[in-house]
Amino acid sequence: MFLATCCFVILTGCGRNNNTTTGTISGTVMYKNQPVTTGSIVFLHPITKNCGNALFDDKGKYTISVPIPVGEYHVAIMPPPPPAPHEMTQVISYPVPEKYRIPEQGTLKFTVSKGTNIADFNLD
Repeated sequence: MFLATCCFVILTGCGRNNNTTTGTISGTVMYKNQPVTTGSIVFLHPITKNCGNALFDDKGKYTISVPIPVGEYHVAIMPPPPPAPHEMTQVISYPVPEKYRIPEQGTLKFTVSKGTNIADFNLD
């Protein structure tokens, strides 16, 4: 159920109130000093459920260019959606531990300020 919710959020975006102060976010995500090059990052506000998300490039960089309201967000590093069962030829593993994949746990947090924000994460 959680995975379905995350896929929905990533594909459709989140509700936003256009009458609030907002910021954009970009940065780099590393795991054990290596760039995370697949999957996405999700910023989820624990109370309002406002969110922003972006895919990683081949250097672990991302940009959430659609502004989101300022405030403290829980952050999750999400693996790419799994392939269809008929497309799987081997078991696929994702290097980022599961503790970083659930924004509601609040393992990673970031406070979005007005304007441009840089949010780099070096996970271990």
